[in-house]
Amino acid sequence: MLATICIAALFLSFTLFPSAKAQQPCLRIALPETAIGPVGPDVYRAVMDDVGLCVDPVRMPNARAFMALRYNQVDGVFAMLEEFEQSVGTPVVRGNVLVGNPDGVLVVKRDGPKAVSELTIEEIGVWLGASWSEKLLERYDHVVRVPGGPEMMKKMLVTGRLDGMLVNAFSLDLRGGVPNGFVSIPVKKLAVYSWLRAEHAELITMFDSGTAKYQERIVAWAKKPS
Repeated sequence: MLATICIAALFLSFTLFPSAKAQQPCLRIALPETAIGPVGPDVYRAVMDDVGLCVDPVRMPNARAFMALRYNQVDGVFAMLEEFEQSVGTPVVRGNVLVGNPDGVLVVKRDGPKAVSELTIEEIGVWLGASWSEKLLERYDHVVRVPGGPEMMKKMLVTGRLDGMLVNAFSLDLRGGVPNGFVSIPVKKLAVYSWLRAEHAELITMFDSGTAKYQERIVAWAKKPS
């Protein structure tokens, strides 16, 4: 009789009190537009699930991700610069995993300017929402803000609609590298981290573990011969 009561009590404990994982929120995380194919949202979701974290990843432009986090439309972002906390306008916590440390590069014609300081009337594309490039060109008048990111900027470059562009080297490599007739000039080192809204701070350890695993997938994919 006592054994029957104990079994019944154990059953009720599982049915009446949901597990910690069931109570855990499913976080909506903004991924860069460049997160596609073998490093796309499905892979990100899978590695986060492996560490016990439920996420709903969605690809979006940098500028949209910035505003979405500010207005509580997403719970976190995979990749933003270190100064993100000072500008986003809402409490956030930074992950402890360095997502990337790519060069910010100026891509121009081979016989064109050799530095940002040499720009005069060239039309320079910047990725809409990329604060580092905005700051670098804050006193320059010929800036074209491109919502489609590196892919669109590269197309505009080779068709003559832009004279140059500022982009991070990793995203440029994902899109096939520097076009023929152009060169890339390093202009800034970029420290990139993942971020969560402050109310999810207790999940940062799991979030970091998933970020590290996803980063491993990205590195492995990037090293594969094309």
